[in-house]
Amino acid sequence: MNYNLKAITILLRSFNSLAEVLKQDISNYDLNTTEFGVLEFIYHKGKQPINNLCQRLLMANSSMTYVVDQLVKKGYVTRVADTVDKRITNIELTKNGEEFITTIFPNHEKRINEIFEVLTEEEVTTLMGLLKKVGYHSVSLVEKKSK
Repeated sequence: MNYNLKAITILLRSFNSLAEVLKQDISNYDLNTTEFGVLEFIYHKGKQPINNLCQRLLMANSSMTYVVDQLVKKGYVTRVADTVDKRITNIELTKNGEEFITTIFPNHEKRINEIFEVLTEEEVTTLMGLLKKVGYHSVSLVEKKSK
């Protein structure tokens, strides 16, 4: 039996199940997962250049521009020129956006906690360490291949 193949299958199925729970939760707030990701990132990290959002959420700049446009229409974010480098546009929460994410995030966090309630804190820590180890090794394999 190839345990590595089985591990990949379990990991991918777990990811899909997890993603479905989160997608279902986020849809309760009239957002898609990317819009929620932008709001959550800015909520925790403060205003961000659009390039940071692209890197964090693994999206192309043009796709992120569309997502930000939608959040601007909803009144949750605004574009602000950087005070130091005018070529950079920062995305920041509006007062309405901050109130919205502050209201919904605790419920989302509760849902995440429900996902992991089957594990002890030690098991979650072990899981994070193992996933990082495999992830970093996978990155190194891609980098070796591209050289």
